[in-house]
Amino acid sequence: MKIEFDQGFSFGKGAFETIKVVGNRPLFLQAHLSRLASSLEFFGIEQELDQDRIFDYINQVDGDNFALKLMVSDDNFILTHRPDPYQDNQGKFHLTISNVQRNTTSKLIYHKSLAYYENILEDHLAKDQGFDTALFVNESGQLAETCFANIFLVKDGKIYTPALSSGLLAGTMRAYLLENYAIEEAVIPAQDLASFDECFISNALMGVRNVAVIDDYTYPNDQVSQAIQTDLAKFGFR
Repeated sequence: MKIEFDQGFSFGKGAFETIKVVGNRPLFLQAHLSRLASSLEFFGIEQELDQDRIFDYINQVDGDNFALKLMVSDDNFILTHRPDPYQDNQGKFHLTISNVQRNTTSKLIYHKSLAYYENILEDHLAKDQGFDTALFVNESGQLAETCFANIFLVKDGKIYTPALSSGLLAGTMRAYLLENYAIEEAVIPAQDLASFDECFISNALMGVRNVAVIDDYTYPNDQVSQAIQTDLAKFGFR
């Protein structure tokens, strides 16, 4: 693999997608490519998103269930893969609120940019404290997203998720859930966490996972998230 030392390598100018592959089939590929194309337009990057190249790579991988990563910058179109980290991890998540605030005025947080290390760092710090990952709150004290997933909360059977204006990435799984379930996008103050009776997170690899704990708040219920995950099994999520 040859990597060009462009502004993507030097400064993080570029975007990436992580795609779940099941049975050599990339799930929600068009949604991923559409989001990536939008990000490339934002960055002013002119690259053809060659689907044949993606499928050729998938067919060369030893194994048919994995996480595919596509990274694009001015002079790079890079495909890599790794084991799906959620394939055999169906446990409930324990979250902690990060000390790092999401800045809603930042243009980068609305894209899956190559300048992504803050998410990884906060995830590592949360794990060092005994949690599974971190939850970001914005400068106004509103819920945003976790390091690698969107968040949903349930009250009296109704599902809520933070509005994009709270400073978060529009996840492909989030989009699927909004299209197929009755979910309200809302501004959710972190101080209201105690008022909800169920919580779950979503991303393109896990589908959805129940959240049992956010710091001192506990969420004993999992009926809604389990029903959604059961429905997602038709795509290959477990």
